[in-house]
Amino acid sequence: MGSTASYFEKRVPEAWNERLAEQEARGPEGAELLAKMRAADFALEVEIAEGDRFHLRVSGGSMRAATTVDPKPVVTLGLSEADCTRLEQSVGASPMSLLGGVAGNADFVLTPARLDLLREIQGTMRLEVQGEAPWGVVLHFGAPPIPAATTTVAIGDETFAQLLAGELDLQGAFMSGKLDLGGNVEVPMKMAMAIMSPE
Repeated sequence: MGSTASYFEKRVPEAWNERLAEQEARGPEGAELLAKMRAADFALEVEIAEGDRFHLRVSGGSMRAATTVDPKPVVTLGLSEADCTRLEQSVGASPMSLLGGVAGNADFVLTPARLDLLREIQGTMRLEVQGEAPWGVVLHFGAPPIPAATTTVAIGDETFAQLLAGELDLQGAFMSGKLDLGGNVEVPMKMAMAIMSPE
């Protein structure tokens, strides 16, 4: 199994399911959020520029690699092999830490309410992390295939690290000029509202 395949088919689902198990271990105090996590039902698609495709399915809150394309993934990620390596180096095995950093919530999870808001988004944006080793990922909301991005969100690698660490939130990054939006801003704005919404 190649590095990219291992990341999306093994490490990402394992990290997702470990987070679910951690919530279960919290017992009664974590029961309300656990119920919302278990109600999550969605698909993610990943398109690698070199030709590979990966399908991830969450059902009953648990993630697994799937063998078939879902007709309505909540989001499709588009990136190269090199960008995949940089993504893993930056966010580890849990892409949820990326969304959590953006939301300013280290305990971030995708609840049904947040998923409903994400499903309302139609469009494509490219996130570019700039610095010594720049990389990027395309996020497409809507049915595959991924069209050309209509929006670019550019951020420096130090600011990106601050977001992941919870030292800075998305609004603070934008207001301080550390986040550069180009093109149609509707998609990133709606995504930000969705992930920053209450559980």
